[in-house]
Amino acid sequence: MKKSHESSLEKMQRIDFEQIDSSANSSESEPLIVEKSTSLKRRLPKYNSNNNFRIKHHRILIFSSIFMLLLFIHLIIFSNVKMNIKKEVAGWSKNTSRDIADYILPNLNTTLIDSNVCHINEDPLLLLIVVCSSADNFDARQTIRETWGNTSQFNYKLFDKFHGSHDASYLSINYQDWKTYSEQLIDNSSASSQTLVKFANFRISVVFLLGISPTEMSDEQQSVINYEHEKYGDIIQENFLDSYNNLTLKSILMLKWVRNNCIDKVKYIMKCDDDTFINVPNLIHILLGGTLPIYKSTISFYDKESIFVTKKKNRLPESKHLLLGYKFCNAKKILDPRSKWYAPNYMFSGPKYPDYLSGTAYVFTIETARSLYNESLSIPLFHLEDVYLTGFVAEKLKLKRTHHPLFFYQFSKDKCSARGMISQHQLPPPEMQELYNFVTNLTINCHTPEKNFLSMKLKLTQRKGCH
Repeated sequence: MKKSHESSLEKMQRIDFEQIDSSANSSESEPLIVEKSTSLKRRLPKYNSNNNFRIKHHRILIFSSIFMLLLFIHLIIFSNVKMNIKKEVAGWSKNTSRDIADYILPNLNTTLIDSNVCHINEDPLLLLIVVCSSADNFDARQTIRETWGNTSQFNYKLFDKFHGSHDASYLSINYQDWKTYSEQLIDNSSASSQTLVKFANFRISVVFLLGISPTEMSDEQQSVINYEHEKYGDIIQENFLDSYNNLTLKSILMLKWVRNNCIDKVKYIMKCDDDTFINVPNLIHILLGGTLPIYKSTISFYDKESIFVTKKKNRLPESKHLLLGYKFCNAKKILDPRSKWYAPNYMFSGPKYPDYLSGTAYVFTIETARSLYNESLSIPLFHLEDVYLTGFVAEKLKLKRTHHPLFFYQFSKDKCSARGMISQHQLPPPEMQELYNFVTNLTINCHTPEKNFLSMKLKLTQRKGCH
């Protein structure tokens, strides 16, 4: 029994010693854990600091790269602008003379092929239309001859057929001397002037102004031009290089030819391009003081003043110094050499052009033609023809440039608009023929707006700062 008791006692002592030992081991391990945790915590901040540094470093690199890229782009743009400003106009370098007289030769006859349109009849023409055409544009010229340029057919007699049913919505002509320019009238002495004019055809001629092709012109091309002249008698060919940048020379040569051949022989001259459609009956009506009826397809071409077509103030006033067309106002010059209208500072240093008329079609009197020609001889050439002649030269002469909303420098997809307008542009021969066929097809009814349309909210052309 004693042995067993001791064994139990020893066992109890052993357990106590194990607990003490365990306790001791526990107390010794706690500081170690705390110490390891503290050490880890010390290391973690050090790791986060390095990571933040890397992030900031990357951001700085990114921002620096973006800044350098933007600076590079800016330098490219700036250098391009400087390059653009310095680039010269083809054919008109800084050192090229821009004295008009050097090219027009005012005292010499520069015409290679002439036309006698101003001398065929003793009676004066109401209108001479000069179509500026390239030497090789035979198809365009022939299409005009067969369409709107056939003025024996496409004349004022058609006006009443186009618009007669709407006669309450426009003003009739009011020029008293219209008979001076009309063909033989019907023999009816009892008829009123307003009745007679409905059946009148007016003396109108169309000629084509050509130069010398900038590419080497073959004998065959010149033979075609000679044939046109012999057959139609409507070709005027001048001795100059016919390129886009020489169109100013072309228009001044036109004025020179008119001055030498048509003084006292014509009342109005129209200059237009060979891809321009002219509604001749409408043009005659406007030039003789009338207004045109409004169609649904033409409303948007009018502005808040011209939309009132039955008001007398919208008649074209009879003036010896008329210059009429689509007027551009506050147009900025273009410094991009990729544009066909590019204008460097050495040609014109100002930021904006004076008001000018679109060169696609404009009308002037014989007196205006003489004034423009004489003044152009003292103003340095600028290569954009319409800006030069109807802008710079007209401004110097203090000539009023009269805007008319129905001269249009583009074309409208709605063919009915051509029934009620004066000009549309950018029409190659097939489209020109198609438009003419449409306009002259009297079975086609182009709709006019509702009677109270002026009281409605209309989408009109805005012409702010353009008077």
